[in-house]
Amino acid sequence: MTLRHRDTLLSRLSGVSWPFGLLLDTLELPPGADVLDIGAGDGRLLSLLRERGHRGRRVGMDPAPGPGLVAGTAEALPFPDASFDAVLLIRVLAHLANPMTALAEARRVLRPAGQLVVAAHGPDHLRETWRVLTGKEEAVRSSPQPDARHLRVPVIVSAAEAGILAKSYGLVVDGEGKGFPIHDCLHLVVEVN
Repeated sequence: MTLRHRDTLLSRLSGVSWPFGLLLDTLELPPGADVLDIGAGDGRLLSLLRERGHRGRRVGMDPAPGPGLVAGTAEALPFPDASFDAVLLIRVLAHLANPMTALAEARRVLRPAGQLVVAAHGPDHLRETWRVLTGKEEAVRSSPQPDARHLRVPVIVSAAEAGILAKSYGLVVDGEGKGFPIHDCLHLVVEVN
């Protein structure tokens, strides 16, 4: 299962466009802003931005870019200094070997007074589902993020859906799906600097 398929399943479970629709609902991106989406994948976020009437330049960059996107890595952006009004790193930093270099590069290509948006799954993301699947109560270690926006969306996860999600994350679970359906939540932590 691809990330796109997982997001489609989570969108169906939550009733909102996960995570990009929910994210764009909370951001205050000016309609004419030049936007760079680092780790754009297949460009879904930029497509949704265009569908919402965004008129500014929309550039997506990814190491394995889809059609219409630019090839590149977050640690060495192929753009001049101060090129964008908004730089987005959505569910990207955890996958990088050097996230601090990526953040420095994002700031380099950001114009003065621009927005750097970093978003990642929060500690509550599908927590109950994983607890039931693994039988373990995971200790969540996260530093406080006082200025972060915590976007939470309730979901009900069936045993079959939990199995699909576990497989998509590469988890092997034993059991017969006891304890389902689960009342859980999707959690995205968004920081805007």
